Amino acid sequence: MKQVSPPGPPSLPGPPSGAAAPPASGRRKLLPIVLGVFLVGWLVNAFVFHHENRYERLASEITRAIAANDMHPVEKDFNAIRRPQLENRAKVGALSDFVNADGKLEKVREQTASDVKTGEHRFVATFERGQRAEDLTVDADGKIVDFHVKPLETK
Repeated sequence: MKQVSPPGPPSLPGPPSGAAAPPASGRRKLLPIVLGVFLVGWLVNAFVFHHENRYERLASEITRAIAANDMHPVEKDFNAIRRPQLENRAKVGALSDFVNADGKLEKVREQTASDVKTGEHRFVATFERGQRAEDLTVDADGKIVDFHVKPLETK
C-alpha cells in the first residue's frame, strides 16, 4: 500500500543556487556605528573637558559655604584645631561679603606650582564679575589646616 501525504500549504521556492546572501540585518549594521559614536563621545569627554580634581571640588565646596555664610556643610573637612574658627560669625560674614562682591561662583581651577610644599594647593576661583586667589593647606590626614581667599595678583 502506498502512503499518500496529506496536502499541506504551498511552499515558497528557495533561493536559486549561486544567488547572493540576503543583506545583513539593520541591527548588525547599526551596532558598529552606535559603538563608534559612543567611543568618540567618551574620548572627547575624557581628553577635552576639564574634570575637577579632589582639591578643586573641596575648594569649590568651601567657597560656596563661605558665600552662603554657612560653614556647617564643610566643617567636617577642617581639622579639630581650626574648626572653632568656623563659628566666628563676624569673620565668616566679612569673608562672605568679600566673596559675594564678585557674584556667583562659576569655577575653581588648581594652579599649584610644582615647587610648593606637600599639602599646599593654590587655586583661581572665577566668579561672574572677577577672580579671587585661594590657598588651601591640608594636613597628613587630609583635613584642612588653612583656607585663605584673597584678591588675585596679576603679573
